[in-house]
Amino acid sequence: MIFVIVILILLILGLSRKYILRLEPAGMFSLWWMFSSGMAVVLNHYIIQRYTGTIFILFCVLAFTLGTRLCDMTQSGESVEGENVLSFRKERATPLLVVLILASMFNPLYSLYLHGFSFTSLFNMALLLHMNSEMSVDRYSGADTYSVLNQFFLVFSYLSPVIGGFCYRMVGRWTKILCIVTVIPGIFVALTQAMKMGMIVGFILWFAGYVVCSFSYRLSLRVKFRYFFFIILGFFLFLAILFLSLVFRTGELSTRALTDISQKFVTYALGHHHCFDLWYSSYELSEHTYGAMTFMGVSNLLGITNRVSGIYTEFTQIGTNGFYGISNVYTIFRPLIEDFGEPLTVAILFVFGFCSDKARKSINRRSATCFCQTFLVAVYIYVLWSFVASIYAYTSILTMFAFAYFVFLFLQKQEPSTSTKPAAK
Repeated sequence: MIFVIVILILLILGLSRKYILRLEPAGMFSLWWMFSSGMAVVLNHYIIQRYTGTIFILFCVLAFTLGTRLCDMTQSGESVEGENVLSFRKERATPLLVVLILASMFNPLYSLYLHGFSFTSLFNMALLLHMNSEMSVDRYSGADTYSVLNQFFLVFSYLSPVIGGFCYRMVGRWTKILCIVTVIPGIFVALTQAMKMGMIVGFILWFAGYVVCSFSYRLSLRVKFRYFFFIILGFFLFLAILFLSLVFRTGELSTRALTDISQKFVTYALGHHHCFDLWYSSYELSEHTYGAMTFMGVSNLLGITNRVSGIYTEFTQIGTNGFYGISNVYTIFRPLIEDFGEPLTVAILFVFGFCSDKARKSINRRSATCFCQTFLVAVYIYVLWSFVASIYAYTSILTMFAFAYFVFLFLQKQEPSTSTKPAAK
Protein backbone atom coordinates (compact mmCIF):
# COMPACT_ATOMS: atom_id res chain seq x y z
CA MET A 1 0.00 0.00 0.00
CA ILE A 2 2.92 2.33 0.65
CA PHE A 3 3.92 1.88 -3.01
CA VAL A 4 0.40 2.97 -4.10
CA ILE A 5 0.60 6.02 -1.81
CA VAL A 6 3.97 7.06 -3.27
CA ILE A 7 2.68 6.68 -6.84
CA LEU A 8 -0.42 8.77 -6.07
CA ILE A 9 1.68 11.48 -4.42
CA LEU A 10 3.98 11.66 -7.45
CA LEU A 11 0.99 11.78 -9.81
CA ILE A 12 -0.68 14.58 -7.84
CA LEU A 13 2.62 16.49 -7.68
CA GLY A 14 3.00 16.28 -11.45
CA LEU A 15 -0.55 17.49 -12.08
CA SER A 16 -0.61 20.24 -9.46
CA ARG A 17 2.91 21.66 -9.67
CA LYS A 18 1.92 24.89 -11.42
CA TYR A 19 -1.07 25.36 -9.10
CA ILE A 20 1.23 25.07 -6.09
CA LEU A 21 3.56 27.72 -7.51
CA ARG A 22 0.59 30.02 -8.19
CA LEU A 23 -0.96 29.37 -4.74
CA GLU A 24 -4.24 28.28 -6.32
CA PRO A 25 -6.77 26.19 -4.33
CA ALA A 26 -5.83 22.93 -6.07
CA GLY A 27 -2.19 23.61 -5.28
CA MET A 28 -2.82 24.34 -1.60
CA PHE A 29 -5.10 21.30 -1.25
CA SER A 30 -2.55 19.04 -2.96
CA LEU A 31 0.44 20.40 -1.06
CA TRP A 32 -1.12 19.88 2.36
CA TRP A 33 -2.33 16.33 1.73
CA MET A 34 0.86 15.24 -0.04
CA PHE A 35 2.79 16.40 3.01
CA SER A 36 0.32 14.83 5.43
CA SER A 37 0.29 11.52 3.54
CA GLY A 38 4.08 11.49 3.43
CA MET A 39 4.22 12.05 7.20
CA ALA A 40 1.72 9.21 7.65
CA VAL A 41 4.23 6.86 6.07
CA VAL A 42 7.18 8.30 8.02
CA LEU A 43 5.37 8.03 11.38
CA ASN A 44 3.96 4.55 10.84
CA HIS A 45 6.01 3.22 13.77
CA TYR A 46 4.39 5.60 16.27
CA ILE A 47 0.87 6.20 14.98
CA ILE A 48 -1.57 3.42 14.06
CA GLN A 49 -2.83 3.34 10.49
CA ARG A 50 -4.40 1.04 7.92
CA TYR A 51 -3.44 3.09 4.80
CA THR A 52 -6.84 2.58 3.12
CA GLY A 53 -8.00 5.98 4.37
CA THR A 54 -4.80 7.59 3.12
CA ILE A 55 -5.32 6.14 -0.35
CA PHE A 56 -8.93 7.39 -0.42
CA ILE A 57 -7.81 10.89 0.61
CA LEU A 58 -5.25 10.97 -2.20
CA PHE A 59 -7.89 9.89 -4.72
CA CYS A 60 -10.07 12.79 -3.51
CA VAL A 61 -7.17 15.24 -3.89
CA LEU A 62 -6.48 13.83 -7.34
CA ALA A 63 -10.14 14.37 -8.28
CA PHE A 64 -10.02 18.01 -7.11
CA THR A 65 -6.84 18.57 -9.14
CA LEU A 66 -8.29 16.91 -12.24
CA GLY A 67 -11.39 19.11 -11.97
CA THR A 68 -9.11 22.15 -11.93
CA ARG A 69 -7.13 20.82 -14.90
CA LEU A 70 -10.34 20.28 -16.88
CA CYS A 71 -11.40 23.88 -16.28
CA ASP A 72 -7.93 25.03 -17.25
CA MET A 73 -8.19 23.24 -20.58
CA THR A 74 -11.79 24.16 -21.43
CA GLN A 75 -12.34 27.63 -19.94
CA SER A 76 -10.52 30.74 -21.09
CA GLY A 77 -9.07 32.82 -18.28
CA GLU A 78 -7.59 35.58 -20.39
CA SER A 79 -8.91 39.10 -20.21
CA VAL A 80 -10.94 40.32 -23.14
CA GLU A 81 -10.91 43.64 -24.94
CA GLY A 82 -13.47 46.07 -23.57
CA GLU A 83 -13.70 44.26 -20.21
CA ASN A 84 -14.89 46.04 -17.09
CA VAL A 85 -12.31 47.98 -15.08
CA LEU A 86 -12.03 47.04 -11.40
CA SER A 87 -10.76 49.73 -9.05
CA PHE A 88 -10.09 49.65 -5.30
CA ARG A 89 -11.65 52.39 -3.15
CA LYS A 90 -8.54 53.09 -1.09
CA GLU A 91 -10.14 55.90 0.90
CA ARG A 92 -12.67 53.48 2.39
CA ALA A 93 -10.13 50.90 3.61
CA THR A 94 -8.82 52.60 6.78
CA PRO A 95 -12.16 53.48 8.45
CA LEU A 96 -13.56 50.07 7.49
CA LEU A 97 -10.59 48.22 9.02
CA VAL A 98 -10.87 50.21 12.25
CA VAL A 99 -14.57 49.33 12.56
CA LEU A 100 -13.93 45.64 11.81
CA ILE A 101 -11.09 45.39 14.35
CA LEU A 102 -13.18 46.99 17.09
CA ALA A 103 -16.16 44.76 16.25
CA SER A 104 -14.00 41.63 16.23
CA MET A 105 -12.63 42.43 19.70
CA PHE A 106 -16.13 42.69 21.14
CA ASN A 107 -16.69 38.92 21.10
CA PRO A 108 -13.65 37.84 23.18
CA LEU A 109 -13.98 40.71 25.65
CA TYR A 110 -17.70 40.13 26.13
CA SER A 111 -17.04 36.40 26.60
CA LEU A 112 -14.76 37.23 29.52
CA TYR A 113 -17.55 39.30 31.03
CA LEU A 114 -20.14 36.53 30.54
CA HIS A 115 -17.84 34.09 32.38
CA GLY A 116 -17.38 36.47 35.29
CA PHE A 117 -13.82 37.60 34.59
CA SER A 118 -12.60 41.18 34.59
CA PHE A 119 -10.12 42.84 32.25
CA THR A 120 -7.53 42.91 35.04
CA SER A 121 -7.45 39.08 34.97
CA LEU A 122 -5.37 39.34 31.80
CA PHE A 123 -2.44 40.74 33.79
CA ASN A 124 -2.34 38.04 36.46
CA MET A 125 -0.77 34.74 35.38
CA ALA A 126 -2.63 32.65 37.99
CA LEU A 127 -5.98 34.17 37.00
CA LEU A 128 -5.13 33.83 33.30
CA LEU A 129 -4.43 30.10 33.72
CA HIS A 130 -7.61 29.67 35.75
CA MET A 131 -9.63 31.57 33.16
CA ASN A 132 -8.37 29.43 30.28
CA SER A 133 -8.97 26.21 32.17
CA GLU A 134 -12.48 27.14 33.30
CA MET A 135 -13.63 28.42 29.92
CA SER A 136 -12.23 25.32 28.22
CA VAL A 137 -14.08 23.02 30.64
CA ASP A 138 -17.32 24.98 30.15
CA ARG A 139 -17.01 24.80 26.38
CA TYR A 140 -16.44 21.04 26.19
CA SER A 141 -18.99 20.20 28.87
CA GLY A 142 -21.72 22.14 27.05
CA ALA A 143 -22.02 24.66 29.89
CA ASP A 144 -20.54 27.56 27.94
CA THR A 145 -22.28 30.91 28.15
CA TYR A 146 -23.55 32.49 24.93
CA SER A 147 -25.72 35.39 23.90
CA VAL A 148 -27.20 36.44 20.58
CA LEU A 149 -25.08 39.60 20.70
CA ASN A 150 -21.92 37.59 21.25
CA GLN A 151 -22.69 35.22 18.39
CA PHE A 152 -23.40 38.15 16.07
CA PHE A 153 -20.04 39.79 16.75
CA LEU A 154 -18.27 36.45 16.33
CA VAL A 155 -18.88 36.91 12.60
CA PHE A 156 -16.58 39.95 12.61
CA SER A 157 -13.78 37.90 14.19
CA TYR A 158 -13.71 35.94 10.91
CA LEU A 159 -14.56 38.80 8.55
CA SER A 160 -11.83 41.09 9.86
CA PRO A 161 -8.81 38.98 8.74
CA VAL A 162 -10.36 38.34 5.30
CA ILE A 163 -10.58 42.08 4.65
CA GLY A 164 -7.20 42.70 6.28
CA GLY A 165 -5.53 40.27 3.90
CA PHE A 166 -7.49 41.60 0.93
CA CYS A 167 -6.55 45.23 1.59
CA TYR A 168 -2.89 44.65 2.47
CA ARG A 169 -1.45 45.06 -1.04
CA MET A 170 -3.75 47.95 -1.98
CA VAL A 171 -3.12 50.44 0.84
CA GLY A 172 -0.34 52.64 2.24
CA ARG A 173 2.26 51.75 4.86
CA TRP A 174 0.29 52.81 7.94
CA THR A 175 -2.91 51.16 6.85
CA LYS A 176 -0.92 47.95 6.28
CA ILE A 177 -0.39 47.89 10.05
CA LEU A 178 -4.16 47.83 10.52
CA CYS A 179 -4.34 44.97 8.02
CA ILE A 180 -1.90 42.96 10.17
CA VAL A 181 -3.76 43.86 13.37
CA THR A 182 -6.86 42.07 12.02
CA VAL A 183 -5.34 38.73 13.14
CA ILE A 184 -4.84 39.97 16.73
CA PRO A 185 -8.39 39.16 17.94
CA GLY A 186 -7.88 35.48 17.02
CA ILE A 187 -4.54 35.41 18.89
CA PHE A 188 -6.21 37.09 21.89
CA VAL A 189 -8.88 34.38 21.95
CA ALA A 190 -6.24 31.63 21.76
CA LEU A 191 -4.33 33.03 24.74
CA THR A 192 -7.32 33.90 26.93
CA GLN A 193 -9.92 31.25 26.12
CA ALA A 194 -7.78 28.29 24.98
CA MET A 195 -9.50 28.27 21.58
CA LYS A 196 -7.04 27.43 18.81
CA MET A 197 -9.61 27.46 16.02
CA GLY A 198 -10.16 31.23 16.01
CA MET A 199 -6.46 31.97 15.58
CA ILE A 200 -5.73 29.29 12.96
CA VAL A 201 -8.83 30.14 10.93
CA GLY A 202 -7.95 33.83 11.21
CA PHE A 203 -4.52 33.27 9.63
CA ILE A 204 -6.03 31.12 6.88
CA LEU A 205 -8.68 33.73 6.11
CA TRP A 206 -6.04 36.48 6.03
CA PHE A 207 -4.04 34.42 3.53
CA ALA A 208 -7.20 33.76 1.48
CA GLY A 209 -8.00 37.47 1.31
CA TYR A 210 -4.41 38.28 0.32
CA VAL A 211 -4.34 35.74 -2.52
CA VAL A 212 -7.82 36.63 -3.81
CA CYS A 213 -6.80 40.31 -3.95
CA SER A 214 -3.66 39.34 -5.89
CA PHE A 215 -5.76 37.40 -8.40
CA SER A 216 -8.28 40.25 -8.66
CA TYR A 217 -5.74 42.96 -9.44
CA ARG A 218 -3.27 40.69 -11.30
CA LEU A 219 -0.49 41.20 -8.77
CA SER A 220 2.52 38.90 -8.61
CA LEU A 221 2.44 36.24 -5.89
CA ARG A 222 6.18 35.59 -5.85
CA VAL A 223 7.74 35.79 -2.39
CA LYS A 224 10.92 37.87 -2.35
CA PHE A 225 13.95 36.18 -0.79
CA ARG A 226 14.45 38.91 1.83
CA TYR A 227 11.01 38.15 3.28
CA PHE A 228 11.80 34.49 4.00
CA PHE A 229 13.31 35.35 7.40
CA PHE A 230 10.11 37.11 8.47
CA ILE A 231 7.97 34.25 7.15
CA ILE A 232 9.98 31.68 9.12
CA LEU A 233 9.96 33.89 12.21
CA GLY A 234 6.20 34.34 11.91
CA PHE A 235 5.70 30.59 11.53
CA PHE A 236 7.62 29.81 14.72
CA LEU A 237 5.79 32.60 16.54
CA PHE A 238 2.52 31.04 15.37
CA LEU A 239 3.59 27.63 16.75
CA ALA A 240 4.69 29.23 20.03
CA ILE A 241 1.29 30.88 20.51
CA LEU A 242 -0.46 27.57 19.80
CA PHE A 243 1.76 25.84 22.34
CA LEU A 244 1.06 28.53 24.94
CA SER A 245 -2.65 28.14 24.26
CA LEU A 246 -2.40 24.45 25.15
CA VAL A 247 -0.37 25.28 28.28
CA PHE A 248 -2.97 27.79 29.42
CA ARG A 249 -5.76 25.28 28.80
CA THR A 250 -4.34 22.88 31.41
CA GLY A 251 -4.38 25.61 34.05
CA GLU A 252 -0.94 24.63 35.37
CA LEU A 253 2.75 24.96 34.61
CA SER A 254 4.67 21.77 35.39
CA THR A 255 7.07 19.32 33.74
CA ARG A 256 4.35 16.67 33.51
CA ALA A 257 1.91 19.11 31.92
CA LEU A 258 4.52 20.23 29.36
CA THR A 259 5.27 16.59 28.43
CA ASP A 260 1.57 15.83 27.95
CA ILE A 261 1.11 19.00 25.91
CA SER A 262 4.05 18.12 23.65
CA GLN A 263 2.39 14.82 22.74
CA LYS A 264 -0.96 16.56 22.23
CA PHE A 265 0.76 19.09 20.00
CA VAL A 266 1.99 16.32 17.69
CA THR A 267 -1.45 14.68 17.77
CA TYR A 268 -3.21 17.94 16.86
CA ALA A 269 -0.70 18.61 14.07
CA LEU A 270 -0.77 15.19 12.39
CA GLY A 271 -3.26 12.94 14.17
CA HIS A 272 -6.25 13.88 12.00
CA HIS A 273 -4.89 11.82 9.11
CA HIS A 274 -4.60 8.66 11.17
CA CYS A 275 -7.89 9.28 12.95
CA PHE A 276 -9.73 9.34 9.62
CA ASP A 277 -7.72 6.36 8.37
CA LEU A 278 -8.79 4.21 11.33
CA TRP A 279 -12.42 5.35 11.01
CA TYR A 280 -12.45 4.70 7.25
CA SER A 281 -11.12 1.15 7.63
CA SER A 282 -14.05 0.11 9.87
CA TYR A 283 -17.01 2.46 9.34
CA GLU A 284 -20.50 1.23 8.51
CA LEU A 285 -23.29 3.55 7.35
CA SER A 286 -26.95 2.63 7.27
CA GLU A 287 -28.04 5.74 5.33
CA HIS A 288 -26.61 8.98 3.99
CA THR A 289 -27.37 12.43 5.40
CA TYR A 290 -27.10 14.42 2.12
CA GLY A 291 -25.31 17.54 3.36
CA ALA A 292 -26.39 17.54 7.01
CA MET A 293 -22.89 16.71 8.24
CA THR A 294 -20.99 19.05 5.91
CA PHE A 295 -23.36 21.92 6.79
CA MET A 296 -23.91 20.82 10.37
CA GLY A 297 -24.51 24.33 11.69
CA VAL A 298 -27.51 24.76 9.39
CA SER A 299 -28.84 21.24 10.00
CA ASN A 300 -28.42 21.82 13.74
CA LEU A 301 -30.61 24.94 13.56
CA LEU A 302 -33.19 22.98 11.59
CA GLY A 303 -33.18 20.19 14.18
CA ILE A 304 -31.78 17.57 11.78
CA THR A 305 -28.52 17.02 13.67
CA ASN A 306 -27.05 17.99 17.02
CA ARG A 307 -23.70 19.74 16.67
CA VAL A 308 -21.40 19.55 19.68
CA SER A 309 -18.07 21.21 20.35
CA GLY A 310 -15.44 19.41 18.32
CA ILE A 311 -18.05 18.10 15.82
CA TYR A 312 -17.48 14.42 16.73
CA THR A 313 -17.66 12.93 20.22
CA GLU A 314 -15.90 9.63 19.40
CA PHE A 315 -12.24 9.67 20.41
CA THR A 316 -9.82 7.31 18.68
CA GLN A 317 -6.59 6.01 20.15
CA ILE A 318 -4.05 6.54 17.37
CA GLY A 319 -0.72 6.17 19.20
CA THR A 320 1.39 3.03 19.48
CA ASN A 321 4.91 1.92 20.54
CA GLY A 322 5.14 4.34 23.46
CA PHE A 323 3.44 7.32 21.80
CA TYR A 324 0.18 8.39 23.41
CA GLY A 325 -2.26 9.99 21.02
CA ILE A 326 -6.03 10.32 21.09
CA SER A 327 -8.11 12.41 18.69
CA ASN A 328 -11.64 13.17 17.53
CA VAL A 329 -10.60 15.09 14.41
CA TYR A 330 -11.70 13.27 11.24
CA THR A 331 -11.01 15.74 8.38
CA ILE A 332 -13.52 16.93 5.75
CA PHE A 333 -13.66 13.48 4.20
CA ARG A 334 -15.69 11.81 6.94
CA PRO A 335 -18.66 14.22 6.75
CA LEU A 336 -18.59 14.01 2.94
CA ILE A 337 -18.72 10.21 3.06
CA GLU A 338 -21.50 10.29 5.67
CA ASP A 339 -23.43 12.72 3.49
CA PHE A 340 -22.96 11.23 0.03
CA GLY A 341 -20.90 8.02 0.11
CA GLU A 342 -17.47 7.45 -1.41
CA PRO A 343 -18.17 7.70 -5.18
CA LEU A 344 -20.15 10.93 -4.83
CA THR A 345 -17.51 12.38 -2.50
CA VAL A 346 -14.89 11.97 -5.23
CA ALA A 347 -17.30 13.42 -7.82
CA ILE A 348 -18.19 16.41 -5.61
CA LEU A 349 -14.53 17.28 -5.07
CA PHE A 350 -13.93 17.00 -8.82
CA VAL A 351 -16.73 19.53 -9.43
CA PHE A 352 -15.47 21.72 -6.57
CA GLY A 353 -12.02 21.81 -8.19
CA PHE A 354 -13.59 22.78 -11.52
CA CYS A 355 -15.69 25.55 -9.94
CA SER A 356 -12.77 26.98 -7.95
CA ASP A 357 -10.71 27.45 -11.10
CA LYS A 358 -13.72 28.84 -12.97
CA ALA A 359 -14.21 31.42 -10.21
CA ARG A 360 -10.57 32.49 -10.49
CA LYS A 361 -10.89 32.85 -14.26
CA SER A 362 -14.16 34.78 -13.90
CA ILE A 363 -12.42 37.26 -11.59
CA ASN A 364 -9.73 37.74 -14.21
CA ARG A 365 -12.41 38.39 -16.84
CA ARG A 366 -14.28 40.73 -14.46
CA SER A 367 -17.41 38.57 -14.53
CA ALA A 368 -19.49 38.48 -11.28
CA THR A 369 -16.30 39.65 -9.59
CA CYS A 370 -17.44 40.16 -5.98
CA PHE A 371 -19.41 36.92 -5.93
CA CYS A 372 -16.43 34.99 -7.29
CA GLN A 373 -14.08 36.67 -4.79
CA THR A 374 -16.35 35.53 -1.96
CA PHE A 375 -16.63 32.02 -3.42
CA LEU A 376 -12.85 31.76 -3.76
CA VAL A 377 -12.37 32.77 -0.10
CA ALA A 378 -14.88 30.04 0.80
CA VAL A 379 -12.89 27.52 -1.24
CA TYR A 380 -9.56 28.44 0.36
CA ILE A 381 -10.84 28.16 3.91
CA TYR A 382 -12.53 24.84 3.10
CA VAL A 383 -9.45 23.19 1.59
CA LEU A 384 -6.98 24.66 4.11
CA TRP A 385 -9.21 23.67 7.05
CA SER A 386 -9.78 20.25 5.49
CA PHE A 387 -7.44 18.57 7.96
CA VAL A 388 -9.91 19.33 10.79
CA ALA A 389 -13.51 19.26 9.62
CA SER A 390 -15.92 20.98 7.27
CA ILE A 391 -15.63 24.71 7.96
CA TYR A 392 -19.18 24.99 6.62
CA ALA A 393 -20.38 23.27 9.80
CA TYR A 394 -20.15 26.67 11.54
CA THR A 395 -23.02 29.10 10.98
CA SER A 396 -20.83 32.07 11.94
CA ILE A 397 -18.49 31.24 9.03
CA LEU A 398 -21.38 30.90 6.56
CA THR A 399 -22.77 34.24 7.76
CA MET A 400 -19.33 35.79 7.35
CA PHE A 401 -19.31 34.87 3.66
CA ALA A 402 -22.51 36.86 3.15
CA PHE A 403 -21.00 39.86 4.93
CA ALA A 404 -17.78 39.53 2.92
CA TYR A 405 -19.68 39.78 -0.36
CA PHE A 406 -21.16 43.16 0.60
CA VAL A 407 -17.83 44.42 1.94
CA PHE A 408 -16.17 43.52 -1.38
CA LEU A 409 -18.89 45.53 -3.12
CA PHE A 410 -18.26 48.44 -0.73
CA LEU A 411 -14.48 48.40 -1.29
CA GLN A 412 -14.45 48.12 -5.06
CA LYS A 413 -15.89 49.80 -8.11
CA GLN A 414 -16.39 48.11 -11.43
CA GLU A 415 -17.06 50.19 -14.51
CA PRO A 416 -17.14 49.52 -18.25
CA SER A 417 -13.83 50.09 -20.01
CA THR A 418 -13.56 53.35 -21.98
CA SER A 419 -11.22 51.76 -24.50
CA THR A 420 -12.62 51.16 -27.92
CA LYS A 421 -11.49 49.19 -30.90
CA PRO A 422 -9.94 51.14 -33.78
CA ALA A 423 -12.22 51.71 -36.70
CA ALA A 424 -11.93 49.16 -39.50
CA LYS A 425 -10.33 50.41 -42.70
